[in-house]
Amino acid sequence: MTNITEIRKNIELIEEAYEFMLAYAAQGRADEGAGPDGAHIRTFLTQFSDATDGIIEDLDKLSEPNGTMETFINSAKSDAETVKSVMAIMLQKKNISSEMVDNANGLITVRSYLTALFFIDKAVLD
Repeated sequence: MTNITEIRKNIELIEEAYEFMLAYAAQGRADEGAGPDGAHIRTFLTQFSDATDGIIEDLDKLSEPNGTMETFINSAKSDAETVKSVMAIMLQKKNISSEMVDNANGLITVRSYLTALFFIDKAVLD
C-alpha cells in the first residue's frame, strides 16, 4: 500500500528545493558563500536528494508488474536515480556556483523527473 500523503510531502519538498535552485541560479554567484543564502544551497540539494530517496521507495508500490503504469514508473525511477547522482556530484564540490546549479536545472532528465512527479501527483494519485 502506498502512502499518498508521504509521496505528496516528498514532491512538495522537491518543489521547494527546486524553487530555491532556480533562484540561486539566477543570482550569478561565483562563490557559494557570497551573500546570506549561499550556504543554503547545500541544504536544499540535500533536501531534494533525500525526498527523491523517498519517492524511489514508493514508486514500486504505484504499479504492479506488467501493469499499465510499469513503463512510466520505470522511466520515473531511472530519472530519479540520475537526478540523485546530479545532486551528489554538486554536493561533492568545494564550491557550488550559480552556473553549476543553472546547468543542473537545465538538464532534460531533471525536467523530465519534475514533470513526472507533477503527473504522478495529479493523475496517478488522484
